[in-house]
Amino acid sequence: MDTSNAILELRKWKGLSQEDFAQRLSVTRQAVSRWETGETVPTTDNLKLIAETFDVTVDYLLGLPSAFCQSCGMILSKDTDRGSEADGSPSQDYCCYCYQHGAFTEDLSVDEMIEHNLRNLDGTKASHTPSLAVCQGGDRGLQDQGAASLSWFSI
Repeated sequence: MDTSNAILELRKWKGLSQEDFAQRLSVTRQAVSRWETGETVPTTDNLKLIAETFDVTVDYLLGLPSAFCQSCGMILSKDTDRGSEADGSPSQDYCCYCYQHGAFTEDLSVDEMIEHNLRNLDGTKASHTPSLAVCQGGDRGLQDQGAASLSWFSI
């Protein structure tokens, strides 16, 4: 996907008109139209502003492939999907569910992680697996769906 398609897709996904999208960025509707048709490309500053305003990465806007968590395989399409390093910076390799404050959130072997992920893929524990709240601020939230005191990685 190229930048023009990424911007068009993002705007439609957010349910915004070109005018509304432009107002949030303090640009003209014509600028948004030119970006979406590929006539022009947003400046670096505008790309950063779009990414920050609409919670996507600049990589996404440039059409670069998304990163994946090196632990569970989750797509890291937004900055808020990323875990945090000990210094508070975003992790480049792990999601916020697997890695926070420079450490893994669960003490699992590779085999245990594989088994957990395979169980969730085939749906055998779908009714007992807690749902995960959105990672905002680097803290994982669990919302139990009927399974008393299960952790996300329960096996």
